[in-house]
Amino acid sequence: MKGKVKGKVAIVTGAAHGMGRSHCLVLAGEGADIAAVDLVRDQPLSSYPMGTQDEMNSLVKEVEALGRRAMPVRCDVTKSNQVADMLASVVKEFGKVDILVNNVGVCRLEGIAEMTEEQWDFLLAVNVKSQFLCCKYVLPHMIKQRSGKIINIGSVSGRQSNAEGIAYGPAKAAVHAFTHALAKQVADYNINVNCVAPGSVNTPMVQGLRPQIAQGYGVTEDECYANMCKRNHLMGREITEEDVSRAVLFLASEDSRNIDGMVIYVDGGHP
Repeated sequence: MKGKVKGKVAIVTGAAHGMGRSHCLVLAGEGADIAAVDLVRDQPLSSYPMGTQDEMNSLVKEVEALGRRAMPVRCDVTKSNQVADMLASVVKEFGKVDILVNNVGVCRLEGIAEMTEEQWDFLLAVNVKSQFLCCKYVLPHMIKQRSGKIINIGSVSGRQSNAEGIAYGPAKAAVHAFTHALAKQVADYNINVNCVAPGSVNTPMVQGLRPQIAQGYGVTEDECYANMCKRNHLMGREITEEDVSRAVLFLASEDSRNIDGMVIYVDGGHP
């Protein structure tokens, strides 16, 4: 087993599938025990399926097969009381928290006229409020041990939003700004706060949005994704979930000890 984060305890939100699952496996492969946090049920305001209990069970087995401990935690990270309970249970189980990966996120594609207030609030809650709450409750533990790594997942859309992502882009821009502000607040405690901002990755979220995007361009779903890679990535090639997870691992390890308050783009050179 490799050991860039050997002996560390990592909390990963939105862990059941997609990039969250990838983050868990990459961190576990480098020696971390994993608290895998997910709601494991669909959300009525999401336009595509969320992670499932079967996916969570499979993830736990894969982490354990890597020789690390895995703790599944069902939690709505937009609810303060549930986040507080989640942190308490993780600390009780593992005794500490070294790494927090605020991965959970959702996207909808509506213009401002079509988007409802309820949909707007949902996107801001999942993409931004969840990160605020998880940081709020994990930081007392990191401050006490005077060490920690927080990695927020942003998006290239936080820098250059699509017209259809009237809420997603602003939400991810808020994540980037939150990262900068929090890094300044906790640097004296030897806690690094950084952000990874992916480009177009073929996650369940993107797969769920592809039919809508493809219809808008009058192409097939496969053509749609291929065109996204060519149009959005200077190198023209696919960005994988593991590509993003390797950046997360770098920021979670001591290799990045003097990187703080930064947004690292894994976007293939977004034009």
